[in-house]
Amino acid sequence: MIKMAETKENLKKVTKKTIKKTVKKTAKKTTKKVSKKTTKKVSKKATKEVTKIDTPKVEVETEVDVKAKEQAKKEAEKKKKLKTTKVKEGDMVMVDVLGKTIEEDPAKNIIFQASNPVDAQMLLNYDPKKIDQYVPDLAIIGKQGFLTDNVDNVIKEGIKFYEEKTIQLEPIDAFGERVGNKIEKVSAKQFKKDMNEEPRAGATYKNKKGRTGTVLRAAQGRLLVDFNHPLAGRKIEYKIKVVDLIDGFDNQVKALLGRRIPGLDTILNEFKIDHKKSESVLEIELPQMFVYQIAQQQGGLYFKMGASMDIQEHLGVETVKFIEVYTKPPIPEVSHDHEHDHKE
Repeated sequence: MIKMAETKENLKKVTKKTIKKTVKKTAKKTTKKVSKKTTKKVSKKATKEVTKIDTPKVEVETEVDVKAKEQAKKEAEKKKKLKTTKVKEGDMVMVDVLGKTIEEDPAKNIIFQASNPVDAQMLLNYDPKKIDQYVPDLAIIGKQGFLTDNVDNVIKEGIKFYEEKTIQLEPIDAFGERVGNKIEKVSAKQFKKDMNEEPRAGATYKNKKGRTGTVLRAAQGRLLVDFNHPLAGRKIEYKIKVVDLIDGFDNQVKALLGRRIPGLDTILNEFKIDHKKSESVLEIELPQMFVYQIAQQQGGLYFKMGASMDIQEHLGVETVKFIEVYTKPPIPEVSHDHEHDHKE
C-alpha cells in the first residue's frame, strides 16, 4: 500500500513537471511568433511612412503647361509696359466699355453696353450661354466704324492703357432728343409684309429704308411705331478703359477676323496667315471645323466679304484670298477581336 501511494505521488509530480514544462515552451514559442509578427507589421508601417515622407511627389509638366506659362509671362510683361504708355491715334486696341443711362433714381439706370463677363450680367438681355461674346471692343483710334465718336475722342485726347475714364453725355450728344414726328402710323398689313410676323406692342419693326422702330400700340389694323432711338432723350454715362494693344500684322488680321463673328477668339490662332508683301496679297487658310461651322450658319459669304473689306481698308492689302482645305477623313479600322455566338 505504501509503494502504491509513492508511485501515485511520483506520477503526480512527473505530470505536474511535464505540464509546467510544456506550458512554458508553448508560451515562449507563442511570444516569439507574436513578437515577430508585430515587429514585421511595425517595420512595414514604418517603411511606408518613411517612403511617404522621403519620396517627393513628381509633377510632370507638359508642353502645353510650359507654353501657357510662357504666354502668361509675356502678357504680364506687356501689361506692365503698357501701364506707362499713352494710347495714340491709329493704335489698334481693345477697349472695355460700360454704357448706362443716368436716371433720377439710380436703381432705374439701364445698362445697355458691357464688354466684360462681369458687367454683362447687369444687361437686361444677358445670356449666360453667350458668355464668350462679352469681350472688349476692337477699335482703331481715330477711325470711324468702331467706337462712338464721343468715346473715341476721349481716348484720342490722351489716356494711358488701363487708365479708367468716365464721361457723361447730354441726350443731344448721345442718342438724341425724343422727337414727336418720329412716331408714325404703320398698317398691320405692311408690318406683316416687312417682318413676316404678327404685329404686337413692343415688337421691333424695320422698314424697307432700314429705319428701325418699336411698336407702341397695335389696334384695329393700325400700328403706332416709335422710330426714335430706344435711349433717345436720356443722359448717358460711359466708363472706358483701354486694356490691350494689338501689334504685329498677323495679330491685327486675326483681330479684324474676330470682329466679324462673336466668340471667334478661341480659335483665331488656328487661322494660317500668309502675307505676300511684294504682291500686296494676303492668303488666309481657314480651319476646317470653322469652314463647316459657317457653312451650316449660311454666314460664310458675309464673313469673308466683311473681313476682306476691313483688312483692305485698315491694313492696306489689295487682295485677300480665303483658302478652304477639305481633307479626306481616315477610314475607321474594323475590329475583329470579338466572339460570335452562332446558333445551329
